[in-house]
Amino acid sequence: MKSSDNLISPINQFIGLLNNNLTTINKIEWWLLKFAQTYKEIVNFSKSNYFTITLEDGSVVKLPPLEESNHNKKFLGLYQALETISEFHRDEEYFKKELINYYQVKNSAIDLKNWVLKNEKLGAVKYVCFLIDYLNYSKNTEHLKVYVYTIKEIEIYIHRKDFENIIKFIEIFDKLYWKQKNLPDSIKKHK
Repeated sequence: MKSSDNLISPINQFIGLLNNNLTTINKIEWWLLKFAQTYKEIVNFSKSNYFTITLEDGSVVKLPPLEESNHNKKFLGLYQALETISEFHRDEEYFKKELINYYQVKNSAIDLKNWVLKNEKLGAVKYVCFLIDYLNYSKNTEHLKVYVYTIKEIEIYIHRKDFENIIKFIEIFDKLYWKQKNLPDSIKKHK
């Protein structure tokens, strides 16, 4: 890091990217990239400070250091929460294409069931809690909220438009899969 970077902590630099607690996925990805090395160094440092205990049965237990920097915990929590939402965002283009496919097949029962089957792992597994995790809160229903368990002092919202295809896909998929149970016959037998 440059000496000028040391004057402002990574957390404060992220807070500087917020406009009334609101940011974009592009700013998040820039921050993640800028502090990727810092993240790796803190993780490696934490791992190197673990100590091991051998139990009576011969098994070895690795324990974290008793005193870990509160600043490091906050940074790691922020980085991990932002990395998770960034990973979700990487599917935005895929969902855009799948929405186009959906509108092409929505009037064909067979093609629609195949569309549901094709997207089952994403819709029913990976993204099953996405709307609850990022949009189910009372204060601001317009944008996605990123919860950082280590930093309670700030609220982080991301522009909803950055995830518009993911949100629309989930809404359609959930309606078809969970509410209408529009599943291929082979899946219905196993449920």
